[in-house]
Amino acid sequence: MKEYNVVELIVEKEKYAKQGAHKGMKGIILDPRNIDGCWLVVFPDPITLADEIWVPIKEEDLKLLLE
Repeated sequence: MKEYNVVELIVEKEKYAKQGAHKGMKGIILDPRNIDGCWLVVFPDPITLADEIWVPIKEEDLKLLLE
């Protein structure tokens, strides 16, 4: 995976849910660095659609959809 890839969150974990990210959400990796096995993913806020949720997600919890 790399920056600007489109990914899907494939697990439901409390640490992600507390930040507003839930299984099935699609987002974009917006940092070229993989830090401690995590990618910084930006998701559209499902309530407002105008805001964004920035969440560090473990690579194994993501599915690559589009490079």
